Amino acid sequence: MLSAVFLTTSCNEEMTKEGIGSTLTRTVKADIGTFRIDGRNATLPEENQIDDLQACLFENGTLTEIYTEFGKENDQYVLQINQKTGHLYMLANTADRIDLQEIKARGLSEEEWLKTTLSSTEGKAHATDFFSGMLDLSETTEGTLPMTLKRGVARFDLSIRTLKSVQVEQVVLKNMTKQSYIFQQNPVSAPENETVQDIITDFPQALETSTEGIAYVYEQSGTNLKVCIKMKVEGQGRTVEANLPAILKRNTVYTLNIGTDPVTTDVKLSVIEWENGGDHTLASEAGSLKVDTKASDLPGTVTVTADKNRVILPYMATKLTLAVDCDDELEFIPDEMPLTVETLGGTSPETRGKNLFRIQKERWRLGVPGKEIKLRFHRKGLNQTYPDDYLTLVLSDNPTKIEGLIQYNDSYVYDFGRYIDNELGILTLPESKKLTVEYESGEDHWIKLAERPETANSFRVLGGWKPNDQTANGREQKAKLVICNIDGSEREEYTVIRRNWGLPVTYLNGVWWCKYNAMGDSKNFNDQILSSNDPAAKEGKSLFDYLRDCTAEEFFNLWKWQYQGKTTQGMQVIDDNGVAKMEGYGTSTVHINKLAPTAMAPDGYELPSMENFERVLNSTSGYIWMMWDGGHTTAWNGGSNIQRRQRRRNDITVGTVAMTDLIYIQMYNQAESQYEPLVWYGPGAQWDANGIKHAHYNSMLWATYSPDNGQGWYFVGAMNAYYPAKNGAGSSDTRILRFKKSDVEYIYQ
Repeated sequence: MLSAVFLTTSCNEEMTKEGIGSTLTRTVKADIGTFRIDGRNATLPEENQIDDLQACLFENGTLTEIYTEFGKENDQYVLQINQKTGHLYMLANTADRIDLQEIKARGLSEEEWLKTTLSSTEGKAHATDFFSGMLDLSETTEGTLPMTLKRGVARFDLSIRTLKSVQVEQVVLKNMTKQSYIFQQNPVSAPENETVQDIITDFPQALETSTEGIAYVYEQSGTNLKVCIKMKVEGQGRTVEANLPAILKRNTVYTLNIGTDPVTTDVKLSVIEWENGGDHTLASEAGSLKVDTKASDLPGTVTVTADKNRVILPYMATKLTLAVDCDDELEFIPDEMPLTVETLGGTSPETRGKNLFRIQKERWRLGVPGKEIKLRFHRKGLNQTYPDDYLTLVLSDNPTKIEGLIQYNDSYVYDFGRYIDNELGILTLPESKKLTVEYESGEDHWIKLAERPETANSFRVLGGWKPNDQTANGREQKAKLVICNIDGSEREEYTVIRRNWGLPVTYLNGVWWCKYNAMGDSKNFNDQILSSNDPAAKEGKSLFDYLRDCTAEEFFNLWKWQYQGKTTQGMQVIDDNGVAKMEGYGTSTVHINKLAPTAMAPDGYELPSMENFERVLNSTSGYIWMMWDGGHTTAWNGGSNIQRRQRRRNDITVGTVAMTDLIYIQMYNQAESQYEPLVWYGPGAQWDANGIKHAHYNSMLWATYSPDNGQGWYFVGAMNAYYPAKNGAGSSDTRILRFKKSDVEYIYQ
């Protein structure tokens, strides 16, 4: 944000350093003014958007300096100046409407500047329309000067405080000005000869609960400012209207309050102005409410503070009956909150003095901070709802702490929605608690709890992997993390879900290699050969034998794929006027080998590194002649003997092109005979318009993770002298993708 206007943080630091030792250099730090309700910051996240900043300095009534370069420190905007006197004015989000250079050229006086107006670019004011602030530099000699950028608009909120069913369909703010002074006038006023309009806000999905920020208006005054609300009450259409305050002030929140008339019990509309600074214009003469602890029915885990206006609830699921000590009958004002409140009693002769409310709360979830909420009440028979008529409920957070990827913000279930393994999260429990994992019948035990020796009663939750899992078809895989006391009481259940995907693999020299080349969209499991649907395994064969016995069509469908650049969608071999080429081949400036190892791979897999290939293809005794059966020795793990067997297919055609001598080669370590051999197969690379044939169709170029220099592995040479060699090749060269399983801490069977 603000890339064209703001300096980077490092630039700002340099500016600050340049000012050291200079008596003139001063730093202005501007905060964004807040909307406040009941003394609290009620600013909405989207109301702090700053797209541009500009500032100007008036000295002796004349504009002398213009500033357009700002830094940012945390939530403050920083400007370096070298003036001791004058009035500094700062504006935000006005660059398209206020041209300071043009104003300076016109020689506008400061008095005229303070009368400058602007109009909305959208026909009406919006949340971040503009901000402005002024600083008298002569008031202090401090090197750091604070400034507040005041919002140029007032905000309207909607409050629905009635037990009746209400659906608000439309709010109309009548006779609103379309212009504003940049700086607040005294007294508050709108520009002379301003045009006015009705601001109509429709809600296609009718509002049934209190909603903040439904409309914004410019500062103005007048006796004909009104609000009209169209709604349904208990299913019946109604329209209510009320006068707005004669002065609508910038940086102020006005609440359109829909409540119940205590005399007629009909729905009524009132307007509450929250003074800038947070003091409500109304106050209750009766004082704040208290809990009647004798009349309440409170579990032993619930605490009422000494002043009896705060109730502390434990993190576990809790039910209680709360009696409020009040001579008036109280009506609970419903609001969105993480518990339910039911009214039980009132001040009838039988229950006088007993305002009873049943409260029920679910267990507080892991990782969700505790919070305080206000239970607000209205005194039946009074016209107003007073802001101090509330009790505070303190919702304690869960004593078990959770870190990492698992988050239970919305429910007791966390679904990753994808395949994932290794560390999913860390749980640290109180000493009195224990942690276990439970599974549905028939489910693999895919989660492991690894104790953290450095922290007492703390566990890493590890997602595991099962090689060649025949159930890994994308199904949901669930487990329950169960927390309870040592004796099994106070049980808490938290479900973890992932998608169980898997590619067929074989193990060779310390690497779990995928058996098949990537196909289609290389990151999409659905396009790959899955371990749950391995055609060779289904026929009880090794891949080497399957490639011998399968049909020409089946062989070609496995064989035909290559990739280029950072595009994960593979290219297929096609017949292009009698020449075998990769469909869609073009140039690329991105080198596959320099990408992140996981950039082209589905979750849980990655490109093998140079060293991974070297474990198999780096002979300690010369060339590896791959056109013959034989063996060679590598240096891996003190020396390993790799056996090779090769076969060829001569029945493969694409279009009119017959492709002969398509070689496929298996390699295995005799010391690891329990694993299926690794098989190399695939088309030759394409690096120009001449296609994939370079004397033969077997010049296979393998994508390899090699970020420093892009080096890779290439099967090169004539068919009577065919061998693997290190070759980085170019960015535009097509490559075969053969993934390996990424390292995983927990492998289950």
